Amino acid sequence: GMNGKTIGFILAALLMLSACRRIQRLDRPYADNPEMQEKVRKSFDLAIALPADMQSSKQRKDFFWLSNNAASGMKNVVIYRIRSCDTLPLSVERFCELRDSVMKINIKGEEDSMHVATVKASVKGRFYPKSRRCRYEGLWEMKGDAMGGPFVSDVYERPDRRGLIIAEGFLYAPETNEKNTLLSQLRAILGSINIINNGK
Repeated sequence: GMNGKTIGFILAALLMLSACRRIQRLDRPYADNPEMQEKVRKSFDLAIALPADMQSSKQRKDFFWLSNNAASGMKNVVIYRIRSCDTLPLSVERFCELRDSVMKINIKGEEDSMHVATVKASVKGRFYPKSRRCRYEGLWEMKGDAMGGPFVSDVYERPDRRGLIIAEGFLYAPETNEKNTLLSQLRAILGSINIINNGK
């Protein structure tokens, strides 16, 4: 029969194959998650390329949370609309205020008092006038729980000038040293965004 060495080799070969397949998938993510992409398009007039492994979702009015729900290396994409008179660029303080007001209601921990909050001192922002977009990067934490990680957030003005759309990726990956790879995957997802201007 097959000895341990052969089985080990076959396993290694299979793992390599699936890794190659994963890399190929990331190169052409557009057709990967049509159902979720359609939900986002309908709710936010926003085209985005979402990877197929992001299947868990939670949707409320003006809020959409998508995750791969992985035990290690949990990738999350959150898209939300803020109905306010704010225009870009936003100060870091204002961005944190807006983000926290949404996260407090929508992303809670195991108990109701626990919720996602922005670590204000860690946040850096940049304004890109050409694309009318602000990017903020920093750290999030779960209030009342020892959880946290990095996030990247893009803020757009809505074409109708009525409020903002915020799209962000955040990571919970305490056990892994893949953080940078996972973060660059989240950046790539954000980089695929197109705001659809329906002439509204």
